[in-house]
Amino acid sequence: MNHSENYDLKINQINQKIISHDNACQSIIHEMEIVEKLLSDFGFLTFGRDYSLCKNKYFSLQMISTSVELTVGNIISCCRSGCLADANTLLRKYRDDLFFYLYIVVYDTSIKNESNKMKIAEMEKNIDNWINNNLSNLNISTVLKDIGQSSNIIEAVKKYKLQSYFDKIGTRLNNYVHSNGILYYNRNINAYEQNDLQKPMSTLLKDMRYITVAFFFLLTLCSPVLIMSTDYIDYLECNSIPPKGSEYWVAPFIADYLKNNSDMIDKNCIDYLKDNTLMELE
Repeated sequence: MNHSENYDLKINQINQKIISHDNACQSIIHEMEIVEKLLSDFGFLTFGRDYSLCKNKYFSLQMISTSVELTVGNIISCCRSGCLADANTLLRKYRDDLFFYLYIVVYDTSIKNESNKMKIAEMEKNIDNWINNNLSNLNISTVLKDIGQSSNIIEAVKKYKLQSYFDKIGTRLNNYVHSNGILYYNRNINAYEQNDLQKPMSTLLKDMRYITVAFFFLLTLCSPVLIMSTDYIDYLECNSIPPKGSEYWVAPFIADYLKNNSDMIDKNCIDYLKDNTLMELE
């Protein structure tokens, strides 16, 4: 690219051209696209089985799963333009929305298990306000705390020290959201030292992977039906007898993602899921 061409381009376009020829950055972006595809498949898998009831209102969690898929797509677009401050700001939204999804699942499960009634009432109020577009001042720390105290997952949260890692992610993402230093701004790619762009992009990918695998790990413990493969239902819809135990088969794309990324939590976390659920993660 000659200087006259550079002069005619906007910074966004210059960044895109440089990143499109950076193999390391393209590899990182490809890994993010894997997460985007995972969420797309998850939305399709859970369609029709992700309904929840709050007070007298039925609603589908599909609106959240669709939103988080689109958010990851926007994170990828930001990375293609080198806008890492925007990408990390969106990653915080991704984390918040994904775990609000789990928050609702935990609420639904707690009602069925007749757990702490005071806590259920508090969660119900928050979810009802959310349905009516009146939710305010629900901090992610409260969401994560309430999820972590669920009887289905409290042991796993402590065993694998999930809270401490989420605290680190939260601090890092808040720095970008609040622009807590010159490091936390978007910039012209030419302002980076050679290969320095790859490091913050790799960190973003690492946190995205951790958030995603932690979500599916905890979801498996809390509501296994949401990761169940379609085989059991497919047999019934075809008026056939499902194979024995097929109600415990996990959708292959979720099983593969958990196995391929389990090291983000702990290499033994798959065994933990096998020991604490009936789901088959072979």
